[in-house]
Amino acid sequence: MRESKLLVYGATGYTGRLAVAEAVRSGLRPVAGGRNPEKLAALASTTAEGRDLETRAFGLDCPAGLAAALEDVSVVLHCAGPFSRTALPMHDACLRTGTHYLDITGEIDVFEALAARGAEATAAGIMVLPGVGFDVVPSDCIVADLAARHPGGRYLRLGLAARSGTSRGTMRTIVEGIGQFRIRRDGTIRRVRPGELRHAFDFGRPPDAALVGVLGDVSTAFHSTGIPNIETYLQATRTFVRLTRILRDFGPLLAGRTGKALLSRLIDRAPEGPSESARRRAHATMVAEIEDAEGRRAAARVRIPDPYGFTAVAAVAIAGRSLAGDVKTGYQTPSSAYGADLLREFDEVTWEVLGDQATAR
Repeated sequence: MRESKLLVYGATGYTGRLAVAEAVRSGLRPVAGGRNPEKLAALASTTAEGRDLETRAFGLDCPAGLAAALEDVSVVLHCAGPFSRTALPMHDACLRTGTHYLDITGEIDVFEALAARGAEATAAGIMVLPGVGFDVVPSDCIVADLAARHPGGRYLRLGLAARSGTSRGTMRTIVEGIGQFRIRRDGTIRRVRPGELRHAFDFGRPPDAALVGVLGDVSTAFHSTGIPNIETYLQATRTFVRLTRILRDFGPLLAGRTGKALLSRLIDRAPEGPSESARRRAHATMVAEIEDAEGRRAAARVRIPDPYGFTAVAAVAIAGRSLAGDVKTGYQTPSSAYGADLLREFDEVTWEVLGDQATAR
Protein backbone atom coordinates (compact mmCIF):
# COMPACT_ATOMS: atom_id res chain seq x y z
CA MET A 1 0.00 0.00 0.00
CA ARG A 2 1.26 3.50 -0.88
CA GLU A 3 2.50 5.57 2.04
CA SER A 4 0.32 8.63 2.72
CA LYS A 5 2.36 11.51 1.40
CA LEU A 6 1.39 15.13 0.73
CA LEU A 7 3.23 17.23 -1.83
CA VAL A 8 2.73 21.01 -1.83
CA TYR A 9 3.63 22.28 -5.29
CA GLY A 10 4.48 25.95 -5.59
CA ALA A 11 5.84 25.71 -2.05
CA THR A 12 8.14 28.72 -2.44
CA GLY A 13 5.35 31.07 -3.54
CA TYR A 14 3.52 33.38 -1.18
CA THR A 15 0.55 31.10 -0.44
CA GLY A 16 2.60 27.94 -0.87
CA ARG A 17 4.88 28.94 2.00
CA LEU A 18 1.86 29.62 4.19
CA ALA A 19 0.49 26.18 3.32
CA VAL A 20 3.78 24.41 4.09
CA ALA A 21 4.04 26.14 7.47
CA GLU A 22 0.42 25.33 8.29
CA ALA A 23 0.91 21.68 7.29
CA VAL A 24 3.83 21.35 9.69
CA ARG A 25 1.90 23.10 12.46
CA SER A 26 -0.87 20.55 11.87
CA GLY A 27 1.50 17.62 12.37
CA LEU A 28 1.99 16.77 8.71
CA ARG A 29 5.36 16.42 7.01
CA PRO A 30 4.79 17.66 3.47
CA VAL A 31 7.13 17.35 0.54
CA ALA A 32 7.94 20.83 -0.77
CA GLY A 33 7.76 20.93 -4.55
CA GLY A 34 8.51 23.58 -7.15
CA ARG A 35 10.69 24.46 -10.10
CA ASN A 36 13.65 26.09 -8.38
CA PRO A 37 15.91 23.79 -6.33
CA GLU A 38 17.76 26.67 -4.64
CA LYS A 39 14.54 28.29 -3.42
CA LEU A 40 13.28 24.91 -2.22
CA ALA A 41 16.48 24.25 -0.28
CA ALA A 42 16.22 27.65 1.39
CA LEU A 43 12.59 26.98 2.29
CA ALA A 44 13.41 23.60 3.80
CA SER A 45 16.20 25.01 5.95
CA THR A 46 14.25 27.99 7.30
CA THR A 47 10.66 26.75 7.53
CA ALA A 48 8.83 24.30 9.73
CA GLU A 49 10.44 25.20 13.05
CA GLY A 50 13.85 23.99 11.94
CA ARG A 51 12.70 20.58 10.78
CA ASP A 52 14.14 19.77 7.37
CA LEU A 53 11.64 18.90 4.72
CA GLU A 54 12.03 16.71 1.69
CA THR A 55 12.12 18.80 -1.48
CA ARG A 56 11.47 17.89 -5.12
CA ALA A 57 12.36 20.25 -7.94
CA PHE A 58 10.48 19.63 -11.19
CA GLY A 59 8.56 21.56 -13.81
CA LEU A 60 5.18 20.94 -15.35
CA ASP A 61 6.32 20.82 -18.96
CA CYS A 62 7.59 17.21 -18.97
CA PRO A 63 4.74 14.71 -18.46
CA ALA A 64 7.07 11.76 -17.76
CA GLY A 65 9.14 13.68 -15.22
CA LEU A 66 6.03 15.07 -13.58
CA ALA A 67 4.49 11.62 -13.24
CA ALA A 68 7.75 10.28 -11.78
CA ALA A 69 7.73 13.05 -9.17
CA LEU A 70 4.21 12.07 -8.08
CA GLU A 71 4.61 8.29 -8.20
CA ASP A 72 4.68 7.86 -4.41
CA VAL A 73 2.50 10.90 -3.58
CA SER A 74 -1.07 10.28 -2.42
CA VAL A 75 -2.24 13.93 -2.36
CA VAL A 76 -1.05 17.02 -4.25
CA LEU A 77 -1.88 20.48 -2.99
CA HIS A 78 -1.20 22.60 -6.06
CA CYS A 79 -0.41 26.26 -5.24
CA ALA A 80 1.42 27.41 -8.40
CA GLY A 81 -0.67 29.62 -10.65
CA PRO A 82 -1.85 31.00 -12.92
CA PHE A 83 -3.83 27.79 -12.92
CA SER A 84 -5.05 28.40 -16.46
CA ARG A 85 -1.52 27.30 -17.40
CA THR A 86 -0.60 24.89 -14.63
CA ALA A 87 -3.74 23.01 -13.55
CA LEU A 88 -4.17 20.57 -16.42
CA PRO A 89 -0.57 19.32 -16.53
CA MET A 90 -0.70 18.58 -12.80
CA HIS A 91 -4.19 17.08 -13.09
CA ASP A 92 -3.13 14.79 -15.92
CA ALA A 93 -0.14 13.56 -13.92
CA CYS A 94 -2.45 12.84 -10.98
CA LEU A 95 -4.66 10.75 -13.26
CA ARG A 96 -1.65 8.67 -14.29
CA THR A 97 -0.32 8.16 -10.75
CA GLY A 98 -3.60 7.81 -8.83
CA THR A 99 -2.88 10.94 -6.79
CA HIS A 100 -5.71 13.02 -5.32
CA TYR A 101 -5.66 16.55 -6.75
CA LEU A 102 -6.29 19.73 -4.72
CA ASP A 103 -5.59 23.31 -5.74
CA ILE A 104 -6.29 26.87 -4.59
CA THR A 105 -7.57 28.31 -7.87
CA GLY A 106 -10.49 30.69 -8.22
CA GLU A 107 -10.49 30.64 -12.04
CA ILE A 108 -13.77 29.85 -13.78
CA ASP A 109 -12.16 28.22 -16.82
CA VAL A 110 -10.08 25.92 -14.63
CA PHE A 111 -13.11 24.74 -12.66
CA GLU A 112 -15.02 24.11 -15.88
CA ALA A 113 -12.14 22.25 -17.55
CA LEU A 114 -11.64 19.96 -14.56
CA ALA A 115 -15.39 19.38 -14.14
CA ALA A 116 -15.65 18.36 -17.79
CA ARG A 117 -13.15 15.56 -17.09
CA GLY A 118 -14.75 14.30 -13.92
CA ALA A 119 -15.41 10.88 -15.43
CA GLU A 120 -11.67 10.39 -15.92
CA ALA A 121 -11.03 11.17 -12.26
CA THR A 122 -13.71 8.70 -11.20
CA ALA A 123 -12.20 6.01 -13.43
CA ALA A 124 -8.76 6.69 -11.95
CA GLY A 125 -10.15 6.43 -8.42
CA ILE A 126 -9.02 9.93 -7.43
CA MET A 127 -10.70 13.03 -6.07
CA VAL A 128 -10.23 16.23 -8.07
CA LEU A 129 -11.11 19.15 -5.81
CA PRO A 130 -10.00 22.59 -6.99
CA GLY A 131 -10.65 25.75 -4.99
CA VAL A 132 -9.74 24.54 -1.48
CA GLY A 133 -8.97 28.03 -0.17
CA PHE A 134 -10.64 31.40 0.07
CA ASP A 135 -12.77 31.43 -2.98
CA VAL A 136 -14.35 29.04 -2.93
CA VAL A 137 -14.61 27.19 0.40
CA PRO A 138 -16.62 29.84 2.33
CA SER A 139 -18.92 30.81 -0.54
CA ASP A 140 -19.50 27.23 -1.68
CA CYS A 141 -20.52 26.17 1.81
CA ILE A 142 -22.98 28.99 2.50
CA VAL A 143 -24.48 28.63 -0.98
CA ALA A 144 -24.92 24.87 -0.59
CA ASP A 145 -26.52 25.37 2.83
CA LEU A 146 -28.94 27.99 1.49
CA ALA A 147 -29.86 25.83 -1.49
CA ALA A 148 -30.57 22.81 0.75
CA ARG A 149 -32.78 24.83 3.09
CA HIS A 150 -34.55 26.70 0.29
CA PRO A 151 -35.05 24.27 -2.60
CA GLY A 152 -36.26 25.61 -5.92
CA GLY A 153 -33.73 28.42 -6.23
CA ARG A 154 -33.46 29.81 -9.74
CA TYR A 155 -31.12 32.74 -9.16
CA LEU A 156 -27.98 33.07 -7.08
CA ARG A 157 -26.17 36.34 -6.43
CA LEU A 158 -22.92 36.36 -4.50
CA GLY A 159 -21.23 39.54 -3.28
CA LEU A 160 -17.70 39.97 -1.91
CA ALA A 161 -16.29 42.82 0.16
CA ALA A 162 -12.60 42.25 0.90
CA ARG A 163 -9.94 44.13 2.84
CA SER A 164 -7.05 41.73 2.42
CA GLY A 165 -4.41 43.02 0.01
CA THR A 166 -3.27 41.03 -2.99
CA SER A 167 -0.33 38.71 -3.65
CA ARG A 168 1.66 38.74 -6.87
CA GLY A 169 0.18 35.36 -7.76
CA THR A 170 -3.37 36.66 -7.40
CA MET A 171 -2.52 39.72 -9.50
CA ARG A 172 -1.05 37.52 -12.24
CA THR A 173 -4.24 35.47 -12.28
CA ILE A 174 -6.27 38.67 -12.61
CA VAL A 175 -4.13 39.76 -15.54
CA GLU A 176 -4.61 36.38 -17.25
CA GLY A 177 -8.38 36.83 -17.21
CA ILE A 178 -8.51 40.59 -17.59
CA GLY A 179 -11.85 41.88 -18.74
CA GLN A 180 -13.49 38.46 -18.76
CA PHE A 181 -16.49 39.27 -16.57
CA ARG A 182 -18.89 36.36 -16.72
CA ILE A 183 -22.18 35.17 -15.30
CA ARG A 184 -24.32 32.07 -15.80
CA ARG A 185 -27.67 32.34 -17.58
CA ASP A 186 -29.96 29.33 -17.89
CA GLY A 187 -27.04 27.03 -17.17
CA THR A 188 -24.66 28.57 -19.71
CA ILE A 189 -21.70 30.82 -18.91
CA ARG A 190 -21.64 34.05 -20.88
CA ARG A 191 -19.66 37.28 -20.82
CA VAL A 192 -20.92 40.64 -19.63
CA ARG A 193 -19.35 44.07 -19.93
CA PRO A 194 -17.56 45.51 -16.87
CA GLY A 195 -20.09 47.50 -14.88
CA GLU A 196 -23.06 46.07 -16.81
CA LEU A 197 -24.74 44.64 -13.69
CA ARG A 198 -25.16 46.16 -10.24
CA HIS A 199 -26.71 44.80 -7.03
CA ALA A 200 -26.92 45.81 -3.35
CA PHE A 201 -25.71 43.47 -0.58
CA ASP A 202 -25.82 43.68 3.19
CA PHE A 203 -22.13 43.34 4.04
CA GLY A 204 -22.84 44.22 7.66
CA ARG A 205 -24.15 47.74 7.49
CA PRO A 206 -26.81 49.43 5.28
CA PRO A 207 -26.84 47.74 1.86
CA ASP A 208 -23.76 48.50 -0.21
CA ALA A 209 -23.65 48.74 -3.97
CA ALA A 210 -21.64 46.09 -5.79
CA LEU A 211 -20.65 45.72 -9.43
CA VAL A 212 -20.44 42.51 -11.41
CA GLY A 213 -17.06 40.84 -10.87
CA VAL A 214 -15.27 37.58 -11.59
CA LEU A 215 -15.49 34.82 -8.98
CA GLY A 216 -15.10 31.08 -9.46
CA ASP A 217 -18.55 30.45 -8.01
CA VAL A 218 -20.03 31.07 -11.47
CA SER A 219 -18.76 27.54 -12.05
CA THR A 220 -18.61 25.86 -8.64
CA ALA A 221 -22.00 26.97 -7.32
CA PHE A 222 -23.67 25.49 -10.38
CA HIS A 223 -22.00 22.13 -9.83
CA SER A 224 -22.81 22.24 -6.10
CA THR A 225 -26.46 23.31 -6.35
CA GLY A 226 -27.69 23.12 -9.95
CA ILE A 227 -28.94 26.73 -9.76
CA PRO A 228 -28.94 27.85 -13.41
CA ASN A 229 -28.56 31.63 -13.04
CA ILE A 230 -25.52 32.86 -11.12
CA GLU A 231 -24.00 36.33 -10.79
CA THR A 232 -20.98 37.33 -8.72
CA TYR A 233 -20.20 40.86 -7.53
CA LEU A 234 -17.47 42.87 -5.85
CA GLN A 235 -18.19 45.75 -3.49
CA ALA A 236 -18.23 49.04 -5.41
CA THR A 237 -15.26 50.61 -3.68
CA ARG A 238 -13.67 53.66 -5.25
CA THR A 239 -10.81 51.48 -6.49
CA PHE A 240 -13.05 48.85 -8.07
CA VAL A 241 -15.29 51.46 -9.70
CA ARG A 242 -12.18 53.07 -11.21
CA LEU A 243 -10.88 49.67 -12.37
CA THR A 244 -14.24 48.84 -13.93
CA ARG A 245 -14.16 52.07 -15.94
CA ILE A 246 -10.60 51.37 -17.10
CA LEU A 247 -11.52 47.86 -18.20
CA ARG A 248 -14.64 49.09 -19.96
CA ASP A 249 -12.67 51.69 -21.92
CA PHE A 250 -9.28 50.02 -22.37
CA GLY A 251 -9.89 46.31 -21.66
CA PRO A 252 -9.02 45.06 -25.17
CA LEU A 253 -5.71 46.93 -25.12
CA LEU A 254 -4.78 45.65 -21.66
CA ALA A 255 -5.78 42.09 -22.62
CA GLY A 256 -3.38 42.09 -25.59
CA ARG A 257 0.17 40.77 -25.47
CA THR A 258 1.74 44.21 -24.98
CA GLY A 259 -0.72 45.22 -22.28
CA LYS A 260 -0.23 41.99 -20.35
CA ALA A 261 3.55 42.28 -20.60
CA LEU A 262 3.41 45.81 -19.16
CA LEU A 263 1.13 44.71 -16.32
CA SER A 264 3.39 41.74 -15.61
CA ARG A 265 6.39 44.02 -15.21
CA LEU A 266 4.44 46.20 -12.79
CA ILE A 267 3.46 43.12 -10.78
CA ASP A 268 7.11 42.06 -10.52
CA ARG A 269 7.83 45.32 -8.71
CA ALA A 270 4.99 44.89 -6.23
CA PRO A 271 5.39 43.28 -2.78
CA GLU A 272 5.10 39.50 -2.87
CA GLY A 273 1.96 39.67 -0.77
CA PRO A 274 0.42 41.27 2.33
CA SER A 275 2.74 41.54 5.32
CA GLU A 276 1.99 39.56 8.47
CA SER A 277 0.74 42.68 10.23
CA ALA A 278 -1.50 43.50 7.25
CA ARG A 279 -2.87 39.97 7.29
CA ARG A 280 -3.80 40.35 10.97
CA ARG A 281 -6.00 43.31 10.02
CA ALA A 282 -7.40 41.71 6.87
CA HIS A 283 -10.89 40.31 6.50
CA ALA A 284 -13.49 39.54 3.86
CA THR A 285 -17.27 39.32 3.88
CA MET A 286 -19.36 37.30 1.47
CA VAL A 287 -23.13 37.50 1.07
CA ALA A 288 -25.08 34.86 -0.84
CA GLU A 289 -28.65 35.44 -1.95
CA ILE A 290 -30.92 32.82 -3.51
CA GLU A 291 -34.18 33.70 -5.26
CA ASP A 292 -36.87 31.32 -6.48
CA ALA A 293 -39.19 31.64 -9.47
CA GLU A 294 -41.78 33.50 -7.37
CA GLY A 295 -39.27 36.11 -6.24
CA ARG A 296 -38.85 34.78 -2.67
CA ARG A 297 -35.32 35.34 -1.37
CA ALA A 298 -33.08 33.84 1.29
CA ALA A 299 -29.63 35.13 2.19
CA ALA A 300 -26.60 34.33 4.33
CA ARG A 301 -23.41 36.16 5.21
CA VAL A 302 -19.98 34.86 6.18
CA ARG A 303 -17.01 36.84 7.50
CA ILE A 304 -13.48 35.44 7.16
CA PRO A 305 -10.47 36.98 8.89
CA ASP A 306 -7.16 36.92 7.01
CA PRO A 307 -8.22 35.35 3.68
CA TYR A 308 -4.67 34.28 2.79
CA GLY A 309 -4.24 32.63 6.17
CA PHE A 310 -7.66 31.01 5.76
CA THR A 311 -6.59 29.57 2.42
CA ALA A 312 -3.62 27.86 4.04
CA VAL A 313 -5.68 26.53 6.95
CA ALA A 314 -8.57 25.28 4.80
CA ALA A 315 -6.32 23.75 2.14
CA VAL A 316 -4.25 21.87 4.72
CA ALA A 317 -7.35 20.68 6.58
CA ILE A 318 -8.76 19.24 3.36
CA ALA A 319 -5.37 17.75 2.47
CA GLY A 320 -5.25 16.09 5.88
CA ARG A 321 -8.68 14.54 5.39
CA SER A 322 -7.64 13.34 1.94
CA LEU A 323 -4.46 11.77 3.33
CA ALA A 324 -6.60 9.91 5.86
CA GLY A 325 -8.74 8.45 3.06
CA ASP A 326 -11.71 10.80 3.54
CA VAL A 327 -12.29 11.44 -0.16
CA LYS A 328 -15.08 11.28 -2.71
CA THR A 329 -13.80 10.26 -6.12
CA GLY A 330 -14.41 12.28 -9.26
CA TYR A 331 -14.69 16.04 -9.66
CA GLN A 332 -15.88 17.74 -6.47
CA THR A 333 -16.50 21.13 -4.96
CA PRO A 334 -15.76 21.74 -1.26
CA SER A 335 -19.40 21.25 -0.27
CA SER A 336 -20.02 18.25 -2.53
CA ALA A 337 -16.98 16.50 -1.03
CA TYR A 338 -17.42 17.42 2.64
CA GLY A 339 -20.82 19.05 3.05
CA ALA A 340 -21.74 22.64 3.80
CA ASP A 341 -20.75 22.18 7.45
CA LEU A 342 -17.09 22.00 6.39
CA LEU A 343 -16.96 25.75 6.99
CA ARG A 344 -17.99 25.32 10.62
CA GLU A 345 -14.69 23.59 11.37
CA PHE A 346 -12.67 26.80 11.13
CA ASP A 347 -12.20 29.11 14.10
CA GLU A 348 -13.08 32.81 13.93
CA VAL A 349 -15.27 32.38 10.86
CA THR A 350 -18.74 33.82 11.47
CA TRP A 351 -21.70 32.59 9.50
CA GLU A 352 -25.08 34.28 9.67
CA VAL A 353 -28.35 33.32 8.08
CA LEU A 354 -29.57 36.88 7.67
CA GLY A 355 -32.31 37.47 10.22
CA ASP A 356 -31.19 34.42 12.26
CA GLN A 357 -27.61 34.78 13.46
CA ALA A 358 -25.33 31.78 14.02
CA THR A 359 -21.61 31.44 14.55
CA ALA A 360 -19.55 28.93 12.60
CA ARG A 361 -17.82 27.70 15.73
